[in-house]
Amino acid sequence: MKTKSFITILLLATNIFTGFAQDKKTAKSTVKEATVFFRGAQLTHTASYLLSKGENEIFIEGLSSISDKNSLKIKTSNGVVVSAYEFSVDFLSENKQSNIVKKLQDSIDICTRKLDIVNTDIKVASNLLDILQKGINKNVDGSEKGLGIDELVKTMDYYNAKSKELQESQLNNNRKKRELEEAISKYTTQINQESIKNKKTSGVLRLNLSSPVAANCNFTISYYTQAASWVPYYDINVTSIDKPIKITTKSKVCQTTGVDWEKVTLTLSTGNPGNGKIAPLFSAWFLDYYRPIVNKKSEMLLQNAYSYNLDIKEKVLSIPEENEGIDNDKGISDFVTQMETDLNIVYNIDMPYTIPGNGKEQSIDMQVRETPAEYKYYCAPRLDTDTYLLAEISNWEQLNLLTGRANVTYDGTYIGETYIDSKSTNKKLSLTLGSDNRVIVKREKLQDYSATKFLGNDVKQTFTYKLTVKNNQNKPVRMVLKDQYPISAQKNIEVELLTKATTPWTANKEDVGVITWEEELQAGEIKEYQISYSVKYPKGSNLNL
Repeated sequence: MKTKSFITILLLATNIFTGFAQDKKTAKSTVKEATVFFRGAQLTHTASYLLSKGENEIFIEGLSSISDKNSLKIKTSNGVVVSAYEFSVDFLSENKQSNIVKKLQDSIDICTRKLDIVNTDIKVASNLLDILQKGINKNVDGSEKGLGIDELVKTMDYYNAKSKELQESQLNNNRKKRELEEAISKYTTQINQESIKNKKTSGVLRLNLSSPVAANCNFTISYYTQAASWVPYYDINVTSIDKPIKITTKSKVCQTTGVDWEKVTLTLSTGNPGNGKIAPLFSAWFLDYYRPIVNKKSEMLLQNAYSYNLDIKEKVLSIPEENEGIDNDKGISDFVTQMETDLNIVYNIDMPYTIPGNGKEQSIDMQVRETPAEYKYYCAPRLDTDTYLLAEISNWEQLNLLTGRANVTYDGTYIGETYIDSKSTNKKLSLTLGSDNRVIVKREKLQDYSATKFLGNDVKQTFTYKLTVKNNQNKPVRMVLKDQYPISAQKNIEVELLTKATTPWTANKEDVGVITWEEELQAGEIKEYQISYSVKYPKGSNLNL
């Protein structure tokens, strides 16, 4: 009787659980729009469900588990009213194994079976070699009189042929073993990589709804998440110094929301909605003597402040496959619209885009612009004797460039990487396009014009340097040459720039102690420049001259 009662209770509990699972009404949501900020994103999901008249309870799945619940907004259709809602994370949902993982696992199984066969062949061949060796030893040593010449030759020939056959089989099997083990290792590594994509937890939204009629209801759900980001970068292409610069603005977008963004409407914004800053206001500044007070309360405040700073640092996201290109005459920049608001710049991409939720960066071309530039060759031989080609862009603020790295290509050849600082206050944007060894600069000290004199308790040293520039190009170039003389930080050390310096030269107020020559060099032309200065200081002083 007890057994029957237990079975009855178990069946009843199973029926109740099954009925509850069947009564649970779920709707799968999909991401339709994503506005990505430098840190964070605003996601918009859509879902639909056929509601009955009156009260309904449904569960909407497929949301990101990493979301700001305070930013959650829900819109409904057909007059449906949301009476209550609750957001939770489903950690128990099973992720379906992707077809890629299944194929990889099948490949591992096949390789494993082959590897078992190869290992068996290796073991059998090894045993046969042992048996062959023992048989030969027994046959040779077993006879008191020993083997005759004919029998010994036959035995040696047989041993030689059979031993070679078995050893060649061993070599082939060992090679197959290594290849199979390498293949299994690669497949396993790829499975681990694919598994990262499938380690997802789903956000679930429980809704209590009141529907005036039995009808299909469309839901629009939006929220803010920190698990996304984008950074701008640039490709700068220069074909020649008599043509404009081509600047391609790009972006690297990544997200780890746990939800794949499949063919979403993508918008990139320079805003930062989660900074939580408030415009500062002055309060009265009372001046008093400083009295350091250290007590338990202040120590606790310091510890709390330190913990708060650590918490903020832990919340900062690190910025960790490529979408298919468009195979037509248009580029991606034709689908990007730039808009400026009072607070930021927004780039609307008018085409569906896919961003996986595994954190891999996706590169997106945004804009292509051409701008005139003034090209100059620059060298500061005291620091570096290489001559660099610079491009100076006037009115560069009209390009709306953002701070980021830039890859520089000159005449189809990759030169290197430079940096664009959008916060610079300089009137011109200066870009380094690489070095050119066809413009040669040499700096040497002129011993005849350099001397040391003793004046009482002081020492006066004179330094004179000659700078030689040669243009080995077949066209004129604009050359900017800079050199430096020291600045005294002590009253008893006097520095004087002598008139031996080659004119014309300019001394910039911003660059203290730096003189500049700027003029045009014709093809094959050689020019010489000179800088001379004196330093007077007390005897026995050790200066870094």
